[in-house]
Amino acid sequence: MIKLIATDMDGTWLTDEKTYDHELFLREFELMKKRNIKFVVASGNQFENIYQRFPEVASQIYFVAENGALVAHGRQVMHTASISETDWQTLLEIINRFDEKVTVSGLASAYVLTKDGKAYAQELKKYYEKLTLVANFEDLADKIFKVTFDVSTAKLPALIDLLRREYPQLGFVAGSATSIDMSTKGMNKAIGLDYLSQKFRINPCEMIAFGDSGNDVGMFKYVGQSFATSTALPIAKNAASRVIGSSNDSAVQKEIWQILNS
Repeated sequence: MIKLIATDMDGTWLTDEKTYDHELFLREFELMKKRNIKFVVASGNQFENIYQRFPEVASQIYFVAENGALVAHGRQVMHTASISETDWQTLLEIINRFDEKVTVSGLASAYVLTKDGKAYAQELKKYYEKLTLVANFEDLADKIFKVTFDVSTAKLPALIDLLRREYPQLGFVAGSATSIDMSTKGMNKAIGLDYLSQKFRINPCEMIAFGDSGNDVGMFKYVGQSFATSTALPIAKNAASRVIGSSNDSAVQKEIWQILNS
């Protein structure tokens, strides 16, 4: 029996235009509530950003944000796991070493460097509801969850391999085809799902998950059934139980509807 349904956002739930089928979802959500199935939005994105995606029912659903570092029910933060001071200093070293555009994600806000320009910050508004421009990252008074490099598709594989070799004490995953998420080693969406598993006594085999990127692999390995979208990265497809259609065709919502009515 399914007791929890978790889904990634970008490339999975959301179309390329950052929309989804609200009407279908709300019908599904009513069924989930009646059957006491928990709906979880599990994303590498900022909590505020993904919360805004569900204006009708956000207060009733669960969120695993920042690749598992923050768990919330509605606006009630249930659990956080910020980066240690030692790991943060190593991440600052990496930021200074590589000439990449970077976003630092914290509890209060996400941060980008003023030198990267207002246009870049504006582009990131699609992913970060709260975003602050700063001159440097050294004096941030916030709980830091992760650091993200914005890189080209061609550059990503070699760079992520290099980072994993030279900084084995940290965790590196592809957040998308053009981003590398860096955080505490072992931090991933499965950590957030495990917190919910322990709290509500839900066995992982009673969970299903949907995703499309490297940061979904841990979640895929944790749950009973997993589904990758047709546009997913190869690493996600290989880890999934099954590959379904595209987010642009509402494949995840359609699959959930079929599961709930089978």
